[in-house]
Amino acid sequence: MRLYPIFLKLEDVSCCVIGGGAVALRKVKSLLEGRARISVVSPELCSPLLLLKKKKLFIHRKDKYKKKFLKGKFLVIAATNDERVNKRIAIDAKAMNLLVNVVDGPKECNFYVPSVLHKNGISMAISTQGAFPGMSRKIKEECASVFQKYAKSFKRLAGLRKDIYNRDETVKLKKIFAKNLIRADVLEMIEKKKICNIDDLKAYLKTR
Repeated sequence: MRLYPIFLKLEDVSCCVIGGGAVALRKVKSLLEGRARISVVSPELCSPLLLLKKKKLFIHRKDKYKKKFLKGKFLVIAATNDERVNKRIAIDAKAMNLLVNVVDGPKECNFYVPSVLHKNGISMAISTQGAFPGMSRKIKEECASVFQKYAKSFKRLAGLRKDIYNRDETVKLKKIFAKNLIRADVLEMIEKKKICNIDDLKAYLKTR
């Protein structure tokens, strides 16, 4: 199956994690990074989740899974240690047209959580469609050095690109300048802070 890759904006979006163990903890932390509004459904919580609960970072439904807990949610993660419960969650969520991910149950998912590299506003996601998560992590490790190279100067690059498109230039010329920003030699000059603005870039390009 060919997946449709997407990055979701989850800020202030209602999400639900069913489960209270170490796996659920990882999922909650990830959703917190996206500033989602989180409900956790579980009779018990592991110690780290209890600490997050005390900080009021999510709502805790101290109960076994029930379909009613999915009402009004956008995204659901089934992270219990009971395969039958996880399958029931997936069936209920899909019937309600919700996004659902089942930990260790790729056939029940309608989306997968990829391995992600993220720094300074750049995100790179790698997925094996749930077939071999360890391979995703391996690829992530091998890509990390190249990713870090570009992420290091990304905020300055994004600022320069913004300045280019705010200039009173033709669209064609703006595109040429923006394209030149990612040339290896230009990236090196930006990293060394020898190109700090558009005038510096123009002057440098004239010498090449």
